[in-house]
Amino acid sequence: IERIITHTLDLSFNDPRTRDQFKQSKKDRLIGLITDQVCDLTGGPCTYKGLNMKKGHIKLGITEREFNALVEQLQTAMDAEKVPYRMQNKLLALLAPMKTDIVER
Repeated sequence: IERIITHTLDLSFNDPRTRDQFKQSKKDRLIGLITDQVCDLTGGPCTYKGLNMKKGHIKLGITEREFNALVEQLQTAMDAEKVPYRMQNKLLALLAPMKTDIVER
């Protein structure tokens, strides 16, 4: 999970579609938080202790385009780690409900 999240954030921090959203972010901290969140969502043993998605993204003005670019980056990272397509879809299905708390405009 950590390799996938690290790869995703490497892409996000460098992609012109998403990098502005990460200007003020500390990549290592985000890697830890998101790794724990995904680990927790997929059955543990990690426990996510960060903010809920609504509080964590309030006033960031994240667009649907930026959100979709991040999903694409996550898929690229999962492909690089040879995560089977079926497993990718399962993870995306777990993450999809967060969209309404993340996208603001």
